[in-house]
Amino acid sequence: MKKLRGKGRIAAGVNYKRRLPDGTLVLPPDACRDTPDERVVDLRPDGIECVPALELLHRKSAEDIQNTAHVHDGCVEVVFCRRGELVFKSMGVTYPFRPGMVFVSRPDEPHTLSVCPRGMSIYTLQFLVGRRRSPLLGLSANEADCIRDALLHLPRRLFMGGDDVRKSFQRLFRLYDTDERGNLLRQLRLRGGVLDLLFAVIDAAAASPDQTASDRLSSVVAEIRADPATAFTLDDLVARTNLSPSHLVRSFKELTGLPPLAFRNACRIECAKRELADARRSIVSIALRLGYSSTQNFTTSFRLATGQTPCAWRKRCLHSRQSNK
Repeated sequence: MKKLRGKGRIAAGVNYKRRLPDGTLVLPPDACRDTPDERVVDLRPDGIECVPALELLHRKSAEDIQNTAHVHDGCVEVVFCRRGELVFKSMGVTYPFRPGMVFVSRPDEPHTLSVCPRGMSIYTLQFLVGRRRSPLLGLSANEADCIRDALLHLPRRLFMGGDDVRKSFQRLFRLYDTDERGNLLRQLRLRGGVLDLLFAVIDAAAASPDQTASDRLSSVVAEIRADPATAFTLDDLVARTNLSPSHLVRSFKELTGLPPLAFRNACRIECAKRELADARRSIVSIALRLGYSSTQNFTTSFRLATGQTPCAWRKRCLHSRQSNK
């Protein structure tokens, strides 16, 4: 069966395992692969039967995902955001997904991840929960059911995972890559690594949320995106977010894929593209409204970002519009 790239992407000619009556896709575990954008490993050959897929996904360029609601066959899916500003949608609710956050979906909960912004990076664990009283990670039946119940009844499905969850994912990949295959110690270490990750997720879900700094930074990003013409300095953002300059720049880049000034300029260029499509707006007025010091400065910035001058971009838009009539 041809596999999907990305979280629930629809591709022509793909033979899915099955669909539910409401159209939800039921996806089997992701197939193993190792590409510049994505790495998926299967721990079942190492005796960890409950982990068919451990994944690291990262995108160097922006990419929209054409996807539909899906579930993972018999699996709880744990996703940790390393970089980028993403959005999960599930059961009619939209969940903003930011660096350090964990999103958990149960086997019966349809969900989608709608966009892969430039610079995004996530860890994913697909955990096959199995039936009650069935074997799990070498635990007793009571211990296995305790883990199942904790994962299936987390107090929150979106929460801050922080360093503990991130380091647990990193340790699992490190163990997979470095321990000698066929060695019993490898199996024991991987089993312990999976348990450490599950405990980190369970503990993080139960902890009181502390997203104050993240929320302040997200608010700043939203304001820049809504009004990129307003100039700011790094000191302004430090005062708004109560973060140190180095932490601010690092967190800002994790959230948006770009440092603050580059992000503002990218937003200005996107606004300029939309306004240039309106022939009634002069290029001079667009440049001034977006905070450029001169038309020449605007033209230089626009050409660097798009490879075209504002005038050439406008002509192309108008020609395309007329051709479609």
